[in-house]
Amino acid sequence: MMNAISLALANPMLRGGGGAGGDPDRYMFFATRNRMPSGNIVTAASGTNYVCSKIVVNTPQYKTRTFRFHLSGFASTEGGNSPQETVVTGTIGTPGNSVVADAMFIRVAGVFYQCTFAGLNTVTVADQTNGAWTDELTIPDVAPESEIEIWLFYHTAVGEKIWPVYRIQKHRGERVWGAGDLATLLAFKDTPLADSTAALDINYATVTQPQYYGPDFMVAKGDWDGRPVVLGLVDSIGEARQQFSAAADARGNLGWLRRWLDRDGGIGRIPHLMIGMPGNGSVRELTGTGAAIATRRWAILDEITAFNNNKKPFTVIANQMGQNDTAATYTQFFNTNYRSLVTRLRARYPGVKIVALPPLGRTVSTRAVTLTSVGTVVTATIASGINGLATGQTVSISGAAQTEYNGNVVITVTGPNSFTYNFAGSATSPATGTITANDLYLRAAYQSFSANNTWPADGTDASGKWRLRADILAKTSACCDDAIDTYAAWVSGERDGVWPGMLELPSTVVTVQSGTDGVATYTTIEVADASIFGPEQEISTYAGPDGLARLSTTSIGSVSGNMITISIPRSTVLPVGSIVRPSVTPDGVHPYGVVIDRSAGGIPQSEKVKFNP
Repeated sequence: MMNAISLALANPMLRGGGGAGGDPDRYMFFATRNRMPSGNIVTAASGTNYVCSKIVVNTPQYKTRTFRFHLSGFASTEGGNSPQETVVTGTIGTPGNSVVADAMFIRVAGVFYQCTFAGLNTVTVADQTNGAWTDELTIPDVAPESEIEIWLFYHTAVGEKIWPVYRIQKHRGERVWGAGDLATLLAFKDTPLADSTAALDINYATVTQPQYYGPDFMVAKGDWDGRPVVLGLVDSIGEARQQFSAAADARGNLGWLRRWLDRDGGIGRIPHLMIGMPGNGSVRELTGTGAAIATRRWAILDEITAFNNNKKPFTVIANQMGQNDTAATYTQFFNTNYRSLVTRLRARYPGVKIVALPPLGRTVSTRAVTLTSVGTVVTATIASGINGLATGQTVSISGAAQTEYNGNVVITVTGPNSFTYNFAGSATSPATGTITANDLYLRAAYQSFSANNTWPADGTDASGKWRLRADILAKTSACCDDAIDTYAAWVSGERDGVWPGMLELPSTVVTVQSGTDGVATYTTIEVADASIFGPEQEISTYAGPDGLARLSTTSIGSVSGNMITISIPRSTVLPVGSIVRPSVTPDGVHPYGVVIDRSAGGIPQSEKVKFNP
């Protein structure tokens, strides 16, 4: 029997790039990087109400030559109501201001090509409409794995709103410029790497970095070789987060799923479009009207099919949903929430294969504690046990109404359920409040399961997440046609159902002391091996040699050689030999870069053959 890899090698269509099985006259998703509009709306400011956003997408492993791009007149909300398309310039049912696209170009190999809209160089996109498509644009063949720059010039009146789409990725040559007129912006075509306008280039590499307008759906004709093209149903974990801009790879990918799909392994890079965004929940997707509408993006997909000779721009659906579908009972979780979207997809796209990817885990790094004190010594009691805490370790105490108990403290373990630490003293004992002790994911043993995430799948509602995984792998009730398991790629090597602790991950040491007196600030940390880190990765530095007492926690802005530039200046002295560890997750839900890379690298590329018919 042939395995997945040998099958792919034997069949040019499955291999990808083989030049067989495709349709050169069929528009397909092709671009990395593109995303759906979602997030916080942007308000035009005086002096920058004319904007040029330049984003850079990368092409597949085959030539492309004919392109169409789409501008939407809405955005989706993120969070508990996502993906409802209710981020608008007015109010739902009452359109607000339109956005004028003054000009749009793509730039390939240094040459600009102008896009048109119904034969015109400009288009006005009205609020709460599906938006506008560029006309068919055919240019000289774009080589496989090339870059395409997309320059969109647009404006509104000062104080008017613009739908959010892209956080620029500066290290990839992306820019955003603002001015009070179009002519000033057009001049940047002569200096395409000029710095972005400072007033628009703020809060870089954070969730509050503004998202600027640009095309969402992108399709191309070319030498498509028949490889799978994916429509991805995703939430925050599949779409990107916990990465925003600086963490993007050379082809613009953020998050684990985009990176995995776009790796040149197995049958090759898989073109894809992610139709979801942070907060997306199955029960709210592809349904609703009015203030609950989540169907506009799907109507735009229908528009593609209409101008594509009744052919879809994808061949397979990848369903990464499930994280936001949990409920009090598993019946509601699986049937009412998760499977409801599958039912709608099957009705809309009969015969299209659905490949499911079980969601990742969800834990907390806190445990409830009670605190009593005598003099300057606090005794903390954890009813559920110490769970790996060690003498000399720093834990974070929070939630005590008497704030003198709270803070980052170095503990002494005194028993299977207790530890002590020193403080200035308090007039109140025991402390009151909802008090927790947090080890910041240092150890897998200390984590607790979030609701519906208790391991293992044991038939209870509490284990719903893992029951969902089991049902996906078993294809229960036709919830999918095939499954690509994610579990082994992200889970701790020491304990089932939880994230790896920091102690399980690669670490390095400080080689040149940072800081001098605890007052003067610094912005760089020199380490023995910075290759294990990337931008936007949070790091915690611990005192050597045992690495238990935490000195500092900060985020990486950039890495050059073995020099780390941190996002915010620090003053805490980091002596030579201090141990620098990558943080695992900020919240037990969204993985930091180190776990994103672990996940993307841990799922075999051979699993991509499951996207084939």
